Amino acid sequence: MTLAKIIEEYVVGGSRGTAYSIDDEVSVIENPSFAVLPSHPYQSPFTVAVYCRCGRGIGRVNERSYALEAGGLFIVLPGQINELVHLSDDFEATYLLMTDSFTESLSISNTFDMRNIIRSRPYALLSARAREAVEDYFKMVRNTISVEENPHRLEILRLMTRAFFLGLGYFLHEHSATEDDSHQTKLTSAFIELVEKNYRRHRDLKYYAERMGLTPKYISTIVKASSGRSGVQWIERYVVLDAISQLRSTDRSIKQIAYDLNFPSLSFFGKYFTRVVGISPAAYRKQAK
Repeated sequence: MTLAKIIEEYVVGGSRGTAYSIDDEVSVIENPSFAVLPSHPYQSPFTVAVYCRCGRGIGRVNERSYALEAGGLFIVLPGQINELVHLSDDFEATYLLMTDSFTESLSISNTFDMRNIIRSRPYALLSARAREAVEDYFKMVRNTISVEENPHRLEILRLMTRAFFLGLGYFLHEHSATEDDSHQTKLTSAFIELVEKNYRRHRDLKYYAERMGLTPKYISTIVKASSGRSGVQWIERYVVLDAISQLRSTDRSIKQIAYDLNFPSLSFFGKYFTRVVGISPAAYRKQAK
C-alpha cells in the first residue's frame, strides 16, 4: 500500500485528521482517524513516529506492550509486528510516516545505529526540552510542505528531518544508556530483526542460528526466556501474520500468497497455516470478510 493510500484512509476514511504530505515520501498527520487501523496485529511498510500530545494509549511492538502518555514518542520500524490495544477518548497525537527511500536518503546510519536504538527502546517519555524540539520540528515540516511553489521542499524536509533525528538519536541513546540491556534481550532483538528480514525465504530455525553463530537449541532457549515465544514460534508468527494481512486486505488468491511466502505448494501452505492458526486459509478469509 502506498503512503498516499494510507493518508487517504487516515484522513478521508475517518471523521477527523489533517495531513501534510509531499511526493508520496513523507507525511505528517494531525489527529488521524484510528478507526481505519486493523483490529489485529499488523506490519507497517513505513517508519512511523507517534508523538502523543494528550491522553493515553497502549500499543504493542513485537509482543511487548508500551503505555503512551502526553509527551511520549513512539517509533515503529517497517516489518515490526504492531498492535493498537487501547486509546483514551481524549487521545491526540501527531503521526510522522516515512517511506524507506526517504529514511535511507537521510544518511544517518553511519553516524550511529539509530535503528538498533529504536528497536531496543521504541518508546520514550521526552523531557521538556526534547518535547519542544519535537513540536518545533513538526511545525517546520507543516510550514515547509505548505509552500507548494517551492521546488526544493523535499530536499529542505530531508535536511530538517536528518537534523531532527540526529538530535533525537542522541537523546534516545542517553535515555537507553540509563537502562540495563541484558545479553538475552540483545540476542532476542538481533534474532527478531533477522526474522523480519528473512521469514519469507527461510522458516528453518537452523538458518538463523547459523547466521548468529549459535545452535538452534541455544537460540530458542534464550529467545523463549526473553520474549515468551520460542524461535520457531517467532518465525511462524511473522509468516502467518503476513498471510493474514494478505488474506484480509487483498484479493490475491491463496495460491499467490503461498508463492509469495515461498511455500513449495498450496497444500503445504494450507497445512502450515492451519497448524498455526487453527483453521484453513480459505476459512480464515471467509470468516474475516
